[in-house]
Amino acid sequence: MNDKCSNCDYPFQRESGFYLGAIYFNYGLTALILAISFPILTLIRTLSQNGALFLGLGFAMVFPLLFFQHARSLWLGMDECFDPYQRQARPNSTPSADRPNQDC
Repeated sequence: MNDKCSNCDYPFQRESGFYLGAIYFNYGLTALILAISFPILTLIRTLSQNGALFLGLGFAMVFPLLFFQHARSLWLGMDECFDPYQRQARPNSTPSADRPNQDC
């Protein structure tokens, strides 16, 4: 992952452990999908209970790896929504360059 945006210098790496919260997005969506799909698959008898269990276990191991980058993006977006990044004024900058996320 880049340290900052190449267009507006917005820092993606805020502090050590910043993206730990992205695990909650990843875990939450995985658990939600499994909590909905497992009963549906077993109640409509698409799969046996053991078949649905093994499918769910495979999904629980693969999906978080595939969704990892999206979870980080969601976490960064949520952080920006609730606690906007305040850009430091740079010398020789125009007033419009001091606004956060102007180009992103």
